[in-house]
Amino acid sequence: TTAPLEGSTIMAPAAATDEEKAKKAAEKARRKAEFEAKRAKEGNPPKKKQLSKAERRELQEKQRADKEAKKNPKPKADKPPPPPVERPTTILGHLTKATSSTPPADGVPASIVELGQKYAAGEFDGSNDRCRSLLDAVRTSIKDYAPPPDAAAARDLDVKLKSWASYLEKCREPTASTLAALKRLRLVASTLPPDISPSEAQAAVETCCDRFREERVELAVREIGRRGAQKIRDGDVVVAYGYADAVEALFSEAVGRNFEVVVVDSAPAFAGRRLLNALYAKRVRTTYVRLTAAAPEIERATLVVLGADAVFSNGSILARSGAFAVAALAQRRHVPV
Repeated sequence: TTAPLEGSTIMAPAAATDEEKAKKAAEKARRKAEFEAKRAKEGNPPKKKQLSKAERRELQEKQRADKEAKKNPKPKADKPPPPPVERPTTILGHLTKATSSTPPADGVPASIVELGQKYAAGEFDGSNDRCRSLLDAVRTSIKDYAPPPDAAAARDLDVKLKSWASYLEKCREPTASTLAALKRLRLVASTLPPDISPSEAQAAVETCCDRFREERVELAVREIGRRGAQKIRDGDVVVAYGYADAVEALFSEAVGRNFEVVVVDSAPAFAGRRLLNALYAKRVRTTYVRLTAAAPEIERATLVVLGADAVFSNGSILARSGAFAVAALAQRRHVPV
């Protein structure tokens, strides 16, 4: 402590008045009353039992044992080994095997059933060939179509087309062209007036089949062939993989120029033989090789032509298996595709 300075005075705290004391006592009493009321409302919890020294020691030993058990858990019992996994014996053994069986054809016309059997057997190789056969089968089935007496022709026809598409999809996975054709046919059937007669509905579907085939298939193939033939010059060596009718149309447009075609083919379909026969009939100089021997031919090539089932918005294409290998070889050797 320090001594007060000379001449200074020490101010004692002011004594609390009776009124302030009364306020504090009242506030304390109020808080106590609230606490008692809250405790009475919640119920007075029972007080913990006072443990003896031996009981406390026993409780501590139990807690310590539980803590050690958590740190060092007991080893789990050995589980039985999993069953052995059957590994494929071939490179392509993990793929689903193709089957020529067809699903039940309840209520499906004979022409659609016959087309489904051909799909399952793999008779149609190209996407456009499958689309043409689909349109022909639909036209044949529409001629014998008769709606139920209590149903509108337009609505019933849309249901029939949907069931036919489902049946063909079970026979074989659809291509981009067949999906587009079925979508167009169903769109035409669903937009027909409800009171249209069956003959008028049949005529509308037949007209749609003819227009789709001419505009989206035949005209497209001719235009691709015309424009693609402009890329071929005298002395070119053009590599083509497999078969595509647009590629055949391209070489047909270029007949008369001095160029050579190298047809690259692969198993199991060997679709390139069809292109080879077509070029041989047109007297085009042609060489036929397997995919495993394509590298030397692409080395001397000036152009690579690939058929595509569909072209996506990002520039990629949907093509037959093996097309990527040919494109990769061409890219490595700086050959335009």
